[in-house]
Amino acid sequence: MDLNAKYQAINQRGTELLLAGGNIDPWLSGAADRRRGLSLIFTLPAHVSRNISFALGKLREVEPGQYYYPAQDMHVTVIDLIRATPDFALTPEEEAAYVSAVKLAVEGGNPFEVAFRGLVTSGSAVMAAGFYQPGLADLRQAVRHHLGVHKLQLKERYQQMTAHVTVARQQAPLIDPHQDLATLATLANLNFGTLVVDQVELVVHDWYNSRKRVLAKLSL
Repeated sequence: MDLNAKYQAINQRGTELLLAGGNIDPWLSGAADRRRGLSLIFTLPAHVSRNISFALGKLREVEPGQYYYPAQDMHVTVIDLIRATPDFALTPEEEAAYVSAVKLAVEGGNPFEVAFRGLVTSGSAVMAAGFYQPGLADLRQAVRHHLGVHKLQLKERYQQMTAHVTVARQQAPLIDPHQDLATLATLANLNFGTLVVDQVELVVHDWYNSRKRVLAKLSL
C-alpha cells in the first residue's frame, strides 16, 4: 500500500478534527482505566525514541496540558489479537495457547526494517509515521493464519496496515489548534531513525502500554 498517501489522509482528517476542537480521550481524565487487551508489539530503540521525544518537546511547549508518551511506553502494534476492553480475561491455559500459536507465526518470519519519519495527527492523537518492509505485513498474515489453525479468537480493534507509533493523546481542550498544527507542520518530515525488528513481544497491556505484562519475547 502507499503509506505516504495513507498517512496524508489520516493527517488531513485529523487536521479538520483538530480545528473543530479535537477529541478528548475520556480515559486520561483520572477515571480508572480497566481496559486490557492482548497484542503483539515491538518497542523502539533508544535512538528512535529519543528523537521522537525531542520532537514532542516542541509540541509540549505549545500544548503542555496533553498526554505525551514516555519513551519506554512507545511501541508499534503488529496486531491486536484481542482488543482492549474492561472485561478482558484469559485463563493461563488460554494464554499459553496464544503464545504457542504466535510463536509458530514468528518462527516463520524474517527480520524487517521500519523507518520513522514525521509526525501526523488523527485529531485525537499524534503519531510518528513508520514505513516498513514487507516482512511486517507477512508477519501479520502469519499470525492471523496460525490463530485460525489453532481455533483461537482474533478480535482486532481494526486491521493494522500502518506501522505508526502513537506518541501523544488529547486529554484537555486545546489552547490554540492553529499553533498546534503549525508546530506539527514543522515536524512533518523529521527523520527519527530506522530500526531492524528482530524481536517482538506478546503482551497484555492497556491502550497506552503503561501497564504491560509480557507473556513472551520472540525472535524473528
